[in-house]
Amino acid sequence: MLPAPTVLLACLAVAALGVLCLAIGVGRKRRRRDPARLFSWPQKQQLICQADGRCEHKPPLWFRCPAPGTEADHIHPWSRGGATELWNGQLLCRQHNRRKSNRVPSPLYRWRLARRRKKY
Repeated sequence: MLPAPTVLLACLAVAALGVLCLAIGVGRKRRRRDPARLFSWPQKQQLICQADGRCEHKPPLWFRCPAPGTEADHIHPWSRGGATELWNGQLLCRQHNRRKSNRVPSPLYRWRLARRRKKY
């Protein structure tokens, strides 16, 4: 048994509208990217002083990473709209920076980092 012509026509109209919306990008959030992708040398120096030269990564149940922090990293990734500002920067060792990649850390991680920064 075939569906009624009006039902078929309505389904085709909904599908066409969906394809049209995808084509023109309706509903897609546009993020304004910071033009500066990398932290400047003065910003890196300030992050190094702020973190006492150590990696700022700390697993949930262990101590802070003892490795020297060699890379300035965006807490909220630049590729996902994060700003290249000191409030969005952290000092990480190479291993933890590669492991983090461009993932957005959880609110718990950000809260723990802010709390931990008050101690050093």
